[in-house]
Amino acid sequence: MNSIGYRIKQARLGQGFSQVELAEAAHVSQPTVANWENDSHVPRQNALERLAGILSKSSNWIRIGDDSQINGLHSPKTYLSRPIHHIPILPWPDGQNLENDALALSSPRDYVALSLTAHKPFALIANDPNMAAHFPIGVAIIFDNHTGALEDGKCYLFTQAGKIILRRWQSEPNRLEALPNQSAVDAQFVTELPKPLAKAVMSMRRH
Repeated sequence: MNSIGYRIKQARLGQGFSQVELAEAAHVSQPTVANWENDSHVPRQNALERLAGILSKSSNWIRIGDDSQINGLHSPKTYLSRPIHHIPILPWPDGQNLENDALALSSPRDYVALSLTAHKPFALIANDPNMAAHFPIGVAIIFDNHTGALEDGKCYLFTQAGKIILRRWQSEPNRLEALPNQSAVDAQFVTELPKPLAKAVMSMRRH
């Protein structure tokens, strides 16, 4: 299982830190680190940024496991070989944007140019307090509508009761997880694998 807690533990062990040492460096308690690593709690944004610096990882890698950010480095050859996409920034979709169980994209509000590997990327502006620990309100979330198989710890758009929602997928047992900054939101357990509409691949702040 590759969750945010797993990545924090993986990076901590890679740096040779104990939970106590990481807690001291991050100005939190050892039980807080333990709760992060077992996915009982998700680090808030300021704690996430501190962890990224301490563990020599990007906050994006800790949040969603963007493999291109491992060790905080890009291979110039790999980076330059990536296509540059002019990614449309779209209004948040709803049930009316569904056609044959697929997401029909609306007219863009703006564009952002990024170099990344994606089939058909698009961006939405984060607006869900229930996912604010992963995606703070106002950040641009880059999605790819080519999702592949569901992966633990990755975030996807799903359709639910006529709405389009963003949730993290976890298996064993299968569930959709919300990741708020404040009080916990119960996971939604599912008996059948849901069909994702798009996969979150990265997020960015726009200035």
